[in-house]
Amino acid sequence: MGLALAVIALGVLDVANLYLSKRALQNVADLAALAAVQQMDDQCVQPLATAQANAASNGFSVSGTTNTLTVQCGRWDSTSSGAMNFVTSSPTPPLNGVLVTVTKVVPYFFVGPTRTLTATATAKATVVGSFQVGTSLAQVNLLNGLLSSLLGGTSVNLDAVSWQGIANANIKVADLAAVATTAGTYDGLLATQTSVTGLANILLNAVTQDSALTANVSAAQNALSAIATLVPQGSLNTIQLASISGSQALLQLGVANAQYAADATVNVLQMLIVGAEIAAAGKSPVALNVNLNGLSGVLPVSAALTLQVISPPSIAVGEPGYIAGTTTWRTVATTAQILLGVNAAISTQNVPILGSAIALTVNLPLYVVVAQGQAWLQSAQCAATRAASTQTIGVRTGLANICIGTPLAAGVTASTLGNSGFSCSTTNARWTLASLMILSAPVALITAPSINVPVVNPTTSTLTFDGNGNPLAGNSVNSNQIGAVLNNTLTSTVTQLQQLTEGNNGLVFQLLPSTSLGSAVQVILALVSGLLDVTVMPIVTGLLSTTLAPVLNGLDTVLLGPLLQLLGVQLGVATVTDYPLACGVATLVK
Repeated sequence: MGLALAVIALGVLDVANLYLSKRALQNVADLAALAAVQQMDDQCVQPLATAQANAASNGFSVSGTTNTLTVQCGRWDSTSSGAMNFVTSSPTPPLNGVLVTVTKVVPYFFVGPTRTLTATATAKATVVGSFQVGTSLAQVNLLNGLLSSLLGGTSVNLDAVSWQGIANANIKVADLAAVATTAGTYDGLLATQTSVTGLANILLNAVTQDSALTANVSAAQNALSAIATLVPQGSLNTIQLASISGSQALLQLGVANAQYAADATVNVLQMLIVGAEIAAAGKSPVALNVNLNGLSGVLPVSAALTLQVISPPSIAVGEPGYIAGTTTWRTVATTAQILLGVNAAISTQNVPILGSAIALTVNLPLYVVVAQGQAWLQSAQCAATRAASTQTIGVRTGLANICIGTPLAAGVTASTLGNSGFSCSTTNARWTLASLMILSAPVALITAPSINVPVVNPTTSTLTFDGNGNPLAGNSVNSNQIGAVLNNTLTSTVTQLQQLTEGNNGLVFQLLPSTSLGSAVQVILALVSGLLDVTVMPIVTGLLSTTLAPVLNGLDTVLLGPLLQLLGVQLGVATVTDYPLACGVATLVK
């Protein structure tokens, strides 16, 4: 009996030793996995070395077949059913997880042979980037007019300090989730729909969550407070705050779980403008009531602007690489799809050849039709510091046509246009190039055929940034102004106008059927119509050749260029605004 009790007691010691060894081995696996996943690379070279070094520091040394440590790299991602799993066989990069397996041979001191213990641990560390294409702070007069127009005519009148405060305000996705709903959950963030003024309220509350991200918290709060009190006019779309399903939303989250994007940073001005564009998307063209005071030296014409948002831009927040099993990028930002019109009028009064009572006005109806461009988070690599971290963003610029003459039909949508449909209107193709007035009464018109400036073709390139969002070699694919695009064909276009003979396919001089000058004067005008024709035509073509080029360049520099960039659109250009890379904290998932 004593011998039996002794054997049992010794067996208990062996089992206890086995249990303690197993627990210690699991600790080694857990810590090694957490360390390895923070040094992730798609070749799985650094994770193995890091795991072995970490295990050694915790008293576990690899030794032949007695003590072993293996590392499998893969991707922790969602399945089609929404569940999460770890894929190690042909995973879609970038890899974000490791599976560490450690084994140790433990002997029984008193009872039985040796036993091999095994412990496994799976850890992930999500890398999330955030960026948008082509948005920057433009002139205050353009911002006020743009937002007023997008809100259906509601007056917005913020000063430069207020706009600067919003432009320098940043928030985290976690801040948005905390204030979007009363529950403050990520599911609530994905479900939240609001208006532009409601969005301003949400952003106002989010700015206060982490004031360290905003340069001037007080200025940002005052500006957002002013916008939050506005009441939009007309029927506007609701704004969905975020989406992981690809549906239209302010933030396109390229992550399996919205919580992964918690530490990603986004800009308040970008969110406000994009939200206003979402609200106005698909609506009829609106007049842009921008203030042109002070621009007369650069823009020696009067200009009426209209804007139609066919499809709004989006801000991208998410992980790099392709969606598993596809060639579709996980995290994609798009530029806006818009129709921007400028009707510039060059008025010439007291023309010496015609006399002081005769006025000639030359109209230049110019329409910029732009399809969406894209930027995607191609790859990202976290390092010990943000400055040493890198992220690569692929960019494809948008397709564009520039039309002089008749615009596209009102109410056009993305579904009716598509990328292949971005061409100038062919209906009612003739337009009024110039109008002649005598004693303030309209007398004659000169019409011209519509002109289609060659398409700006999309280009694809890549840009690199450090972990702070600073460009390593520029943040623009190429540099190209609207005026520069037009100048490529401007000379030949003006020459074609000058060489057009009178007729249906060229310039047409047409007396109006009636004037307020009386029937006698109308008879006289009919008799001298040929003289008016040969006198007015050279003046019109002369104005086109001497004034059109500087007018187009002026429009580009002070008006169209800044407006388009503010809307997230640049012709032939893709300027990426990048924000700090969020290198996720390593966590055990299995």
